[in-house]
Amino acid sequence: MEAIGRDRQEPADNYVTFDPATLTRVEQYKLLTGAVIPRPIALVTTLGAEGVNAAPFSFFNAVAADPPIIMFSAGRRSNGIKDTTRNIQDTREFVVHIVDDAAREKMNICGIEYDFGVDEVHEAGFRTAPSVRVRPPRLIDCPVQLECRAIDILTFGHYDMIIGEVVFFHFRADVINERMHTDAVKLNPVGRLSGTGYVSVTEQINMPRLPVPPGKVAATIAD
Repeated sequence: MEAIGRDRQEPADNYVTFDPATLTRVEQYKLLTGAVIPRPIALVTTLGAEGVNAAPFSFFNAVAADPPIIMFSAGRRSNGIKDTTRNIQDTREFVVHIVDDAAREKMNICGIEYDFGVDEVHEAGFRTAPSVRVRPPRLIDCPVQLECRAIDILTFGHYDMIIGEVVFFHFRADVINERMHTDAVKLNPVGRLSGTGYVSVTEQINMPRLPVPPGKVAATIAD
């Protein structure tokens, strides 16, 4: 019988391998964004000297729950940092929006590389409302809005990673219940694939966590 688990070794001749040190930035981007899919999209509003800015980012995720911490990474333009990064450097405030399928076309308009100072919110036709704890407005056409304050900004090559604490949550009433559980299908968030590809949630698969097998020692895990 073939060994399984930690003793099992798969043949390596059916894989294509790459050394990042030998690849261009574009090649590394293609491999990473083609493998890490689907990626959630953060549509971020900020406030600067020229007014409101909105831009989508797919290098985005939640990284901690207590305190609630999120991160997103903004690639730099050929002439420097993006408006979003500049505004957060100046104000330390921003709002992250989860984009559903109904808002994806407006989100895509916000991704146009406008000149500095163009109001993407107006160009896309998003409706806004005042935030509670931060100055940038929130987009009420999106089902979830996370008001954030920046904790740190780290630079990795051509990318600026913004780490922020969520200081106020907004959920559209129909996507969350009294136990604070969201309905993924009703939320219907848009995810990013590679290239121009996107995906939406049309089905939820439930997979309960398995118990520790008999004879194994359970670890203490903080959920």
